[in-house]
Amino acid sequence: MGGDRIKRRALLILRKDNKFDNKSIEELKELAEVLYNPIKTVVQIRKPDPKYQIGSGLVEKLAEKIKEEDIEIVIVGNILTPSQKYNLAKKFKVEVIDKIELVLRIFYKHARTKEAQLQVRLAELQYELPRAREKVRLAKMGEQPGFGGYGDYEVEKYYQKVKREIATIKRKLEKVREHRRIARKSREKFDSVGLIGYTNAGKTSLLNALTGESKESKNQVFTTLTTTTRAIKGIKRKILVTDTVGFIDDLPPFMIEAFLSTIEESADSDLILIVVDASDDIEEIKRKLKVNHEILSKINCKSPIITVFNKVDKITEEKKKRILEELDRYIVNPIFVSAKYNINIDLLIEKIIDNLNLSIGTIETNNPKLISYLYENTEIIEDILDEDKHIITFRAKEKDVNRILKLHKIIA
Repeated sequence: MGGDRIKRRALLILRKDNKFDNKSIEELKELAEVLYNPIKTVVQIRKPDPKYQIGSGLVEKLAEKIKEEDIEIVIVGNILTPSQKYNLAKKFKVEVIDKIELVLRIFYKHARTKEAQLQVRLAELQYELPRAREKVRLAKMGEQPGFGGYGDYEVEKYYQKVKREIATIKRKLEKVREHRRIARKSREKFDSVGLIGYTNAGKTSLLNALTGESKESKNQVFTTLTTTTRAIKGIKRKILVTDTVGFIDDLPPFMIEAFLSTIEESADSDLILIVVDASDDIEEIKRKLKVNHEILSKINCKSPIITVFNKVDKITEEKKKRILEELDRYIVNPIFVSAKYNINIDLLIEKIIDNLNLSIGTIETNNPKLISYLYENTEIIEDILDEDKHIITFRAKEKDVNRILKLHKIIA
């Protein structure tokens, strides 16, 4: 994979069925730059070639280029079958990987916790499983870059080994999810806000702006793989915000499944903030919003939504108008902010409080335990001392307000 300082020289190839889409190659380049040094990018418009994915004429030309330019790895922005990968590696004489393998390698780089490492391994094995038999067969035909280590296996034995490891990791992750569910239960008395968004939209910067924290925020994809939960700063009520892994479009179902527990952590919130990079072009914003809504739908998320257009410092008033008019059907409850320059963050916090469907209750009491409980677990709007009694107006979740009022009647 190369060290952090000297990155391997990479050639990027993308095959498109019809028209050239500059954004797709830009995304591939952005992904590749996390680990490699992209020297050259090539896009071909054609139907997929069964042998190479790209056309055989282009393969011959690129084989020369790879030698001339001292390319060390080829990254194909399409999903390759094992035989396509094998055939390209044979022609190019260097390692060949596809977009999914690239994403998995980036995940490995950023997987710092045991859970994240398990999730990445699960995604890798689920990518491997349907390819396992073919990979072993190809490895036995002769060594190619990227096919080392499989030749010693019997085809069926390797396939069963992958299946067993998948089952083991799923069991381990289920235990982690159970711990999460218990942890979520203990936090149920607090309101929760989940940050969902395309990778690099600025979710981590927004978490920092809302909570006053300084979690690592890099202009790099997939910096966040594990969930981070923090409380919003400067308000009486305790509202917890959770940030998790960012999405990319055409994320395969097995990857969503592998990272389900971290995505669920956000999606299970009382309120979802879909964070969007407002500086992207309109079509790009539309594409990313669709991805966000599709993934929320896949994990059956029913929580209310605020669409947060981040990086407002980079756009004009005219662009704002166009976003609201042209993307109306994809936008729920919009607000424009800049996490970096703290623009409209206070307005966003107000909007969050308004959208959490909080109820207000009033209690007259002199019970010190109840007064203490209200101060610790609700937002106190007003506390008037009348002779020896407190008349407290408080705000909390509707079910909690009803429960507290009922409890007060019992102990009054």
